[in-house]
Amino acid sequence: MLRSLRKGATSLYVKLFLVIIVVVFVFWGIGNFASGRKNLVAKVNGIPITSKEFYEHYNFQVSRLKQTFGEISAKDLAKLKLKEQVLEDLIRIKLLEKQAEKFKIEITPVEITYAISQITSFQDNGKFNVQKYQYILREFGISPEFFEKLIKSDLIYQRLKLLLTAPVLISEEEIKEYLKYNKQILEISEIDLPLKSCIKQVVFSEKDLENYYLAHRDMYKEEEKVKLAYLFFPYKGKAEVSEKEIKEYYEKNLERFKMPLKVKLRKIFIPGDHPEAFKKAQAIKSKLKSLSDFPKLGATESIWLEESAFPEAIRDIIKTSHPKEIIGPIKVTSGYLILGIEDIQPERILKLNEVKTEIRKFLEKEKVVKKVKEKVDKIYTEVVKANGLSIWAKENNIKLKETEWLTKKELSRKFNNFKLAQKIFNAPKGEFFSPVETLEGILLIELKDKKPEKTLSFKEVKHKVKKDFLNDKGKEICEVKAQELIKELKSKNLNEIMPIFRRYNNKEFKIKRYELSQKFPSAIYQELINIGKKGLIEKSFWDEKVLKIFYIKNIIPSEDKIEEREISKTALNLLKEKRETWFNIWYQLLRKKAKVKIYPVFEKL
Repeated sequence: MLRSLRKGATSLYVKLFLVIIVVVFVFWGIGNFASGRKNLVAKVNGIPITSKEFYEHYNFQVSRLKQTFGEISAKDLAKLKLKEQVLEDLIRIKLLEKQAEKFKIEITPVEITYAISQITSFQDNGKFNVQKYQYILREFGISPEFFEKLIKSDLIYQRLKLLLTAPVLISEEEIKEYLKYNKQILEISEIDLPLKSCIKQVVFSEKDLENYYLAHRDMYKEEEKVKLAYLFFPYKGKAEVSEKEIKEYYEKNLERFKMPLKVKLRKIFIPGDHPEAFKKAQAIKSKLKSLSDFPKLGATESIWLEESAFPEAIRDIIKTSHPKEIIGPIKVTSGYLILGIEDIQPERILKLNEVKTEIRKFLEKEKVVKKVKEKVDKIYTEVVKANGLSIWAKENNIKLKETEWLTKKELSRKFNNFKLAQKIFNAPKGEFFSPVETLEGILLIELKDKKPEKTLSFKEVKHKVKKDFLNDKGKEICEVKAQELIKELKSKNLNEIMPIFRRYNNKEFKIKRYELSQKFPSAIYQELINIGKKGLIEKSFWDEKVLKIFYIKNIIPSEDKIEEREISKTALNLLKEKRETWFNIWYQLLRKKAKVKIYPVFEKL
């Protein structure tokens, strides 16, 4: 579950690499990477994992789960094996960091800064917003320093994968075989067992519904709700910023406007440490008369990289190179590199006129936010003296806004603030709260009223109980039918099977493998895409409110001609998939060899 969240919420994990630094990001500094070394939870190959590290990662993952699913109990966390998964994540981080040291991979603060600036969650109109960044981190209950560690770990992972999988190539023959396979036509017979037909067979009494209700009472609760009175102060207004202020800011923050050396290049990697590999690299180099020859000899697409992305030996060569130059073969850890330099952008400090507009906007926003905060602080002082927001509003003839009755999840969504929702629900009726900062402005809130959670009576939810009971029992009947049917079909040949299929809701269709994902949900698609032989699939699948059974009648080779454009289009995706698989196997071997010692404190966490 956590892995899927990481990929899906991964809105927090960087998937981009080093290109050009976004100017706006230079208005924000970056923290350090200090961490504690006390209270060991585990050691991996002698490298310590401290309780501080563990708690940081654990609390972060809990926060992500709550942001996605709302409140989550300790029992649920235990079922997810969250504690074990967090430890495994930390083991992975430590092992990859050690491998990065071995391959002399360094991640600089500039790279981390750039990576964070590219996360869309932290951007407004495509540009990094420091307030948004700080607000989101605050919502997750994590510090910038911790988040920078996460980003550094992810960059190490990306860099290692890039380095180690560079020798993994894919041949045209592999691509053609893949395309042929995916263009195969499957002739499929499908039996549908609709849930509604199974529900019709359910026999039940009033007592059955009451017993179902008693067994599932937790499903029939009305959540605790609150109603709020509030005032909102948006970050709006005008602020004057002088040329002098802009210049002073620029001069005080010159280091933040530094643009590192960047190079746009193509590369060809020749794996192997033996003399034959060097001879092969020399032969390839001799065929490269210009940069246009690189694609013909298996070069990767050209990319912009900062100098910090290269090992030190290559970095020195890059710094003395010129555009259009072809350099190599260069000896690297597992083979030889040939590089084609397309363009070079030397290191420089951005000029004031290049960043003046961004500095002005930044300073204007800073002043507006400061004014709003001062105004709210003054009002809040008066609210404290009046001993309530409602009392203060009445005294000053100000009408407060009011919410509807809200559950914790609804309140969290309304103000985009899960921690605030928790705080409000833990407070008594009439409580008022200190100013709450949001991305758009500041809130003053008072808890106007509360409704406690209550379990609804059988009478109140009888209709829903009946619907849930029938669905559950109907599914049971459908699944038993499917098992009996599969058992009967297993012993029969195609000629005997087809008459049986036609007794049910039966569908017959021809479909190419690559079209399966458009027709079926993931579980069915994953099963059918991997079927390599004719015959009955010996399990059933739910597709919304229909239980399906499949029989593969035939697999027909495609007669479509494979076009060059298809090969080009497929090559990158297939290569990416192959390298991902290779890297995962490499890591599993690394993990298997690792010596992990878990200390007793882990069980007590």
